[in-house]
Amino acid sequence: MESATGQRASVRGWLQDLWLVAIYDDVPDDEVRRWWNCKETDVLDVLVDVAPGFRLGSIVTADGDPPSPTQRVSSLMFLHGTCPEDFEPDAQASYVMPLLDAGLRAALLAAFAPRLGDHPLMTAEPVDTLAAFLDEHHGARLLTHTPTEAVEVLLGPDVG
Repeated sequence: MESATGQRASVRGWLQDLWLVAIYDDVPDDEVRRWWNCKETDVLDVLVDVAPGFRLGSIVTADGDPPSPTQRVSSLMFLHGTCPEDFEPDAQASYVMPLLDAGLRAALLAAFAPRLGDHPLMTAEPVDTLAAFLDEHHGARLLTHTPTEAVEVLLGPDVG
């Protein structure tokens, strides 16, 4: 984005921690729908707070969503949770907590692998530590969670 003087404007975003949590409890469909739409539910707010979790790293929400392992995992989980018919053929609801099976494990590890062009502001844990968490919780339902307050950050002129 350029200003009237031809200089590139700095992009601002919101930085916070991103976690992956494993849920073993049954959760009503309407609570899962609320989670994906606004992240505020009576049932899941409590379950997520006590669920086994893995801190993926930091994520920035900004125009253009800068590339990073955490951003790719967040996007992947959102797609799996909000378009289950594309990933879980037997899904009965329009919103789900994605099932951690071999296919989702492989997709998460591929998404989390560092890539050239990842934004340096968004840190990520080592891929092998994510693999260990996924192996430990195979069969659970997964959600992403951002427990920290978002902090406004300046990303610079080159976001993506």
